[in-house]
Amino acid sequence: MIPEEVCREVVEKGLEEGLSDALVIKEGVGEGWIKVSKLNEKEVELCRRIVEHTSEIHLGEAQAIILARGKDALLLMDESSGRAFAETWGLRVRGTLYVLLRALREGMLGKEEAREVVLELVEKGFRIDPKLLARILKEIEGFTPRE
Repeated sequence: MIPEEVCREVVEKGLEEGLSDALVIKEGVGEGWIKVSKLNEKEVELCRRIVEHTSEIHLGEAQAIILARGKDALLLMDESSGRAFAETWGLRVRGTLYVLLRALREGMLGKEEAREVVLELVEKGFRIDPKLLARILKEIEGFTPRE
């Protein structure tokens, strides 16, 4: 589930910039496995206030935080300032690497594919501390699937 602003940012702007993940999100919305959620007026006002008072959090991030809070859902977010803000509200927050490692553990990705995805993310500008990158790659390499 994603809020309207995230859909707008990721799909519309992503397509304008020729980003392939924009097509994946657009297809997911079209196929129904990604739901676009509209916030109510009170939630929209809260988002506006968050953005107004916290210069590091953008509208899409604020909407995702408010949506997750309202649904008591896990929030997927990589932006550190948004994550920190969400965590102060008691939200459970995970990022791209969590999703990737979970896909590996659940057999949706093999070790080599997971490794390639991590390295491709870094190559395309995904910011990650070098020590964390080394730890993630080591975890992938040492992963043994359960029978």
